[in-house]
Amino acid sequence: MAQLPERVAAMRERIQLAAAEQDLDKLRSAIERNEVMPLFGEPGNRPRRFSDAIQFLTHHYHGPNGSELFALLRTILNAPNAIEKRQPVDIYVWPAHAVDPALASRTPTPELYRFVSFSDLAKRTAQGTPLMHRIEIGADGTWHLFATR
Repeated sequence: MAQLPERVAAMRERIQLAAAEQDLDKLRSAIERNEVMPLFGEPGNRPRRFSDAIQFLTHHYHGPNGSELFALLRTILNAPNAIEKRQPVDIYVWPAHAVDPALASRTPTPELYRFVSFSDLAKRTAQGTPLMHRIEIGADGTWHLFATR
């Protein structure tokens, strides 16, 4: 984690702080810091406007006041990360298990379930691992994604 670019570390911290405090306004602030809307949810079923993001997230993650949402964000961002080389910027991905099939296959399944939402418990990837959520932050500090892939 010490090798994260400054802007990546700053965005990660904003999300972590909102999740630790279970503060929807701080989460909204992290989301709105972007110039473009992060991708939440599945294509065709995701918010298109910043003003809809918090309502979408709290509706799609079980628990009062986004408790499942905050638990997932905290757990995911405390896991090891990976770097995906994309143009024009590198993308920092949490958890590394979501992009490294070898790591996922070596990790006990119960541990992988930490990165899975309640509604996705029965879903599996083509490799047979649980369908994990991931967070992607660009090297420029842009929050790109919080969803399954």
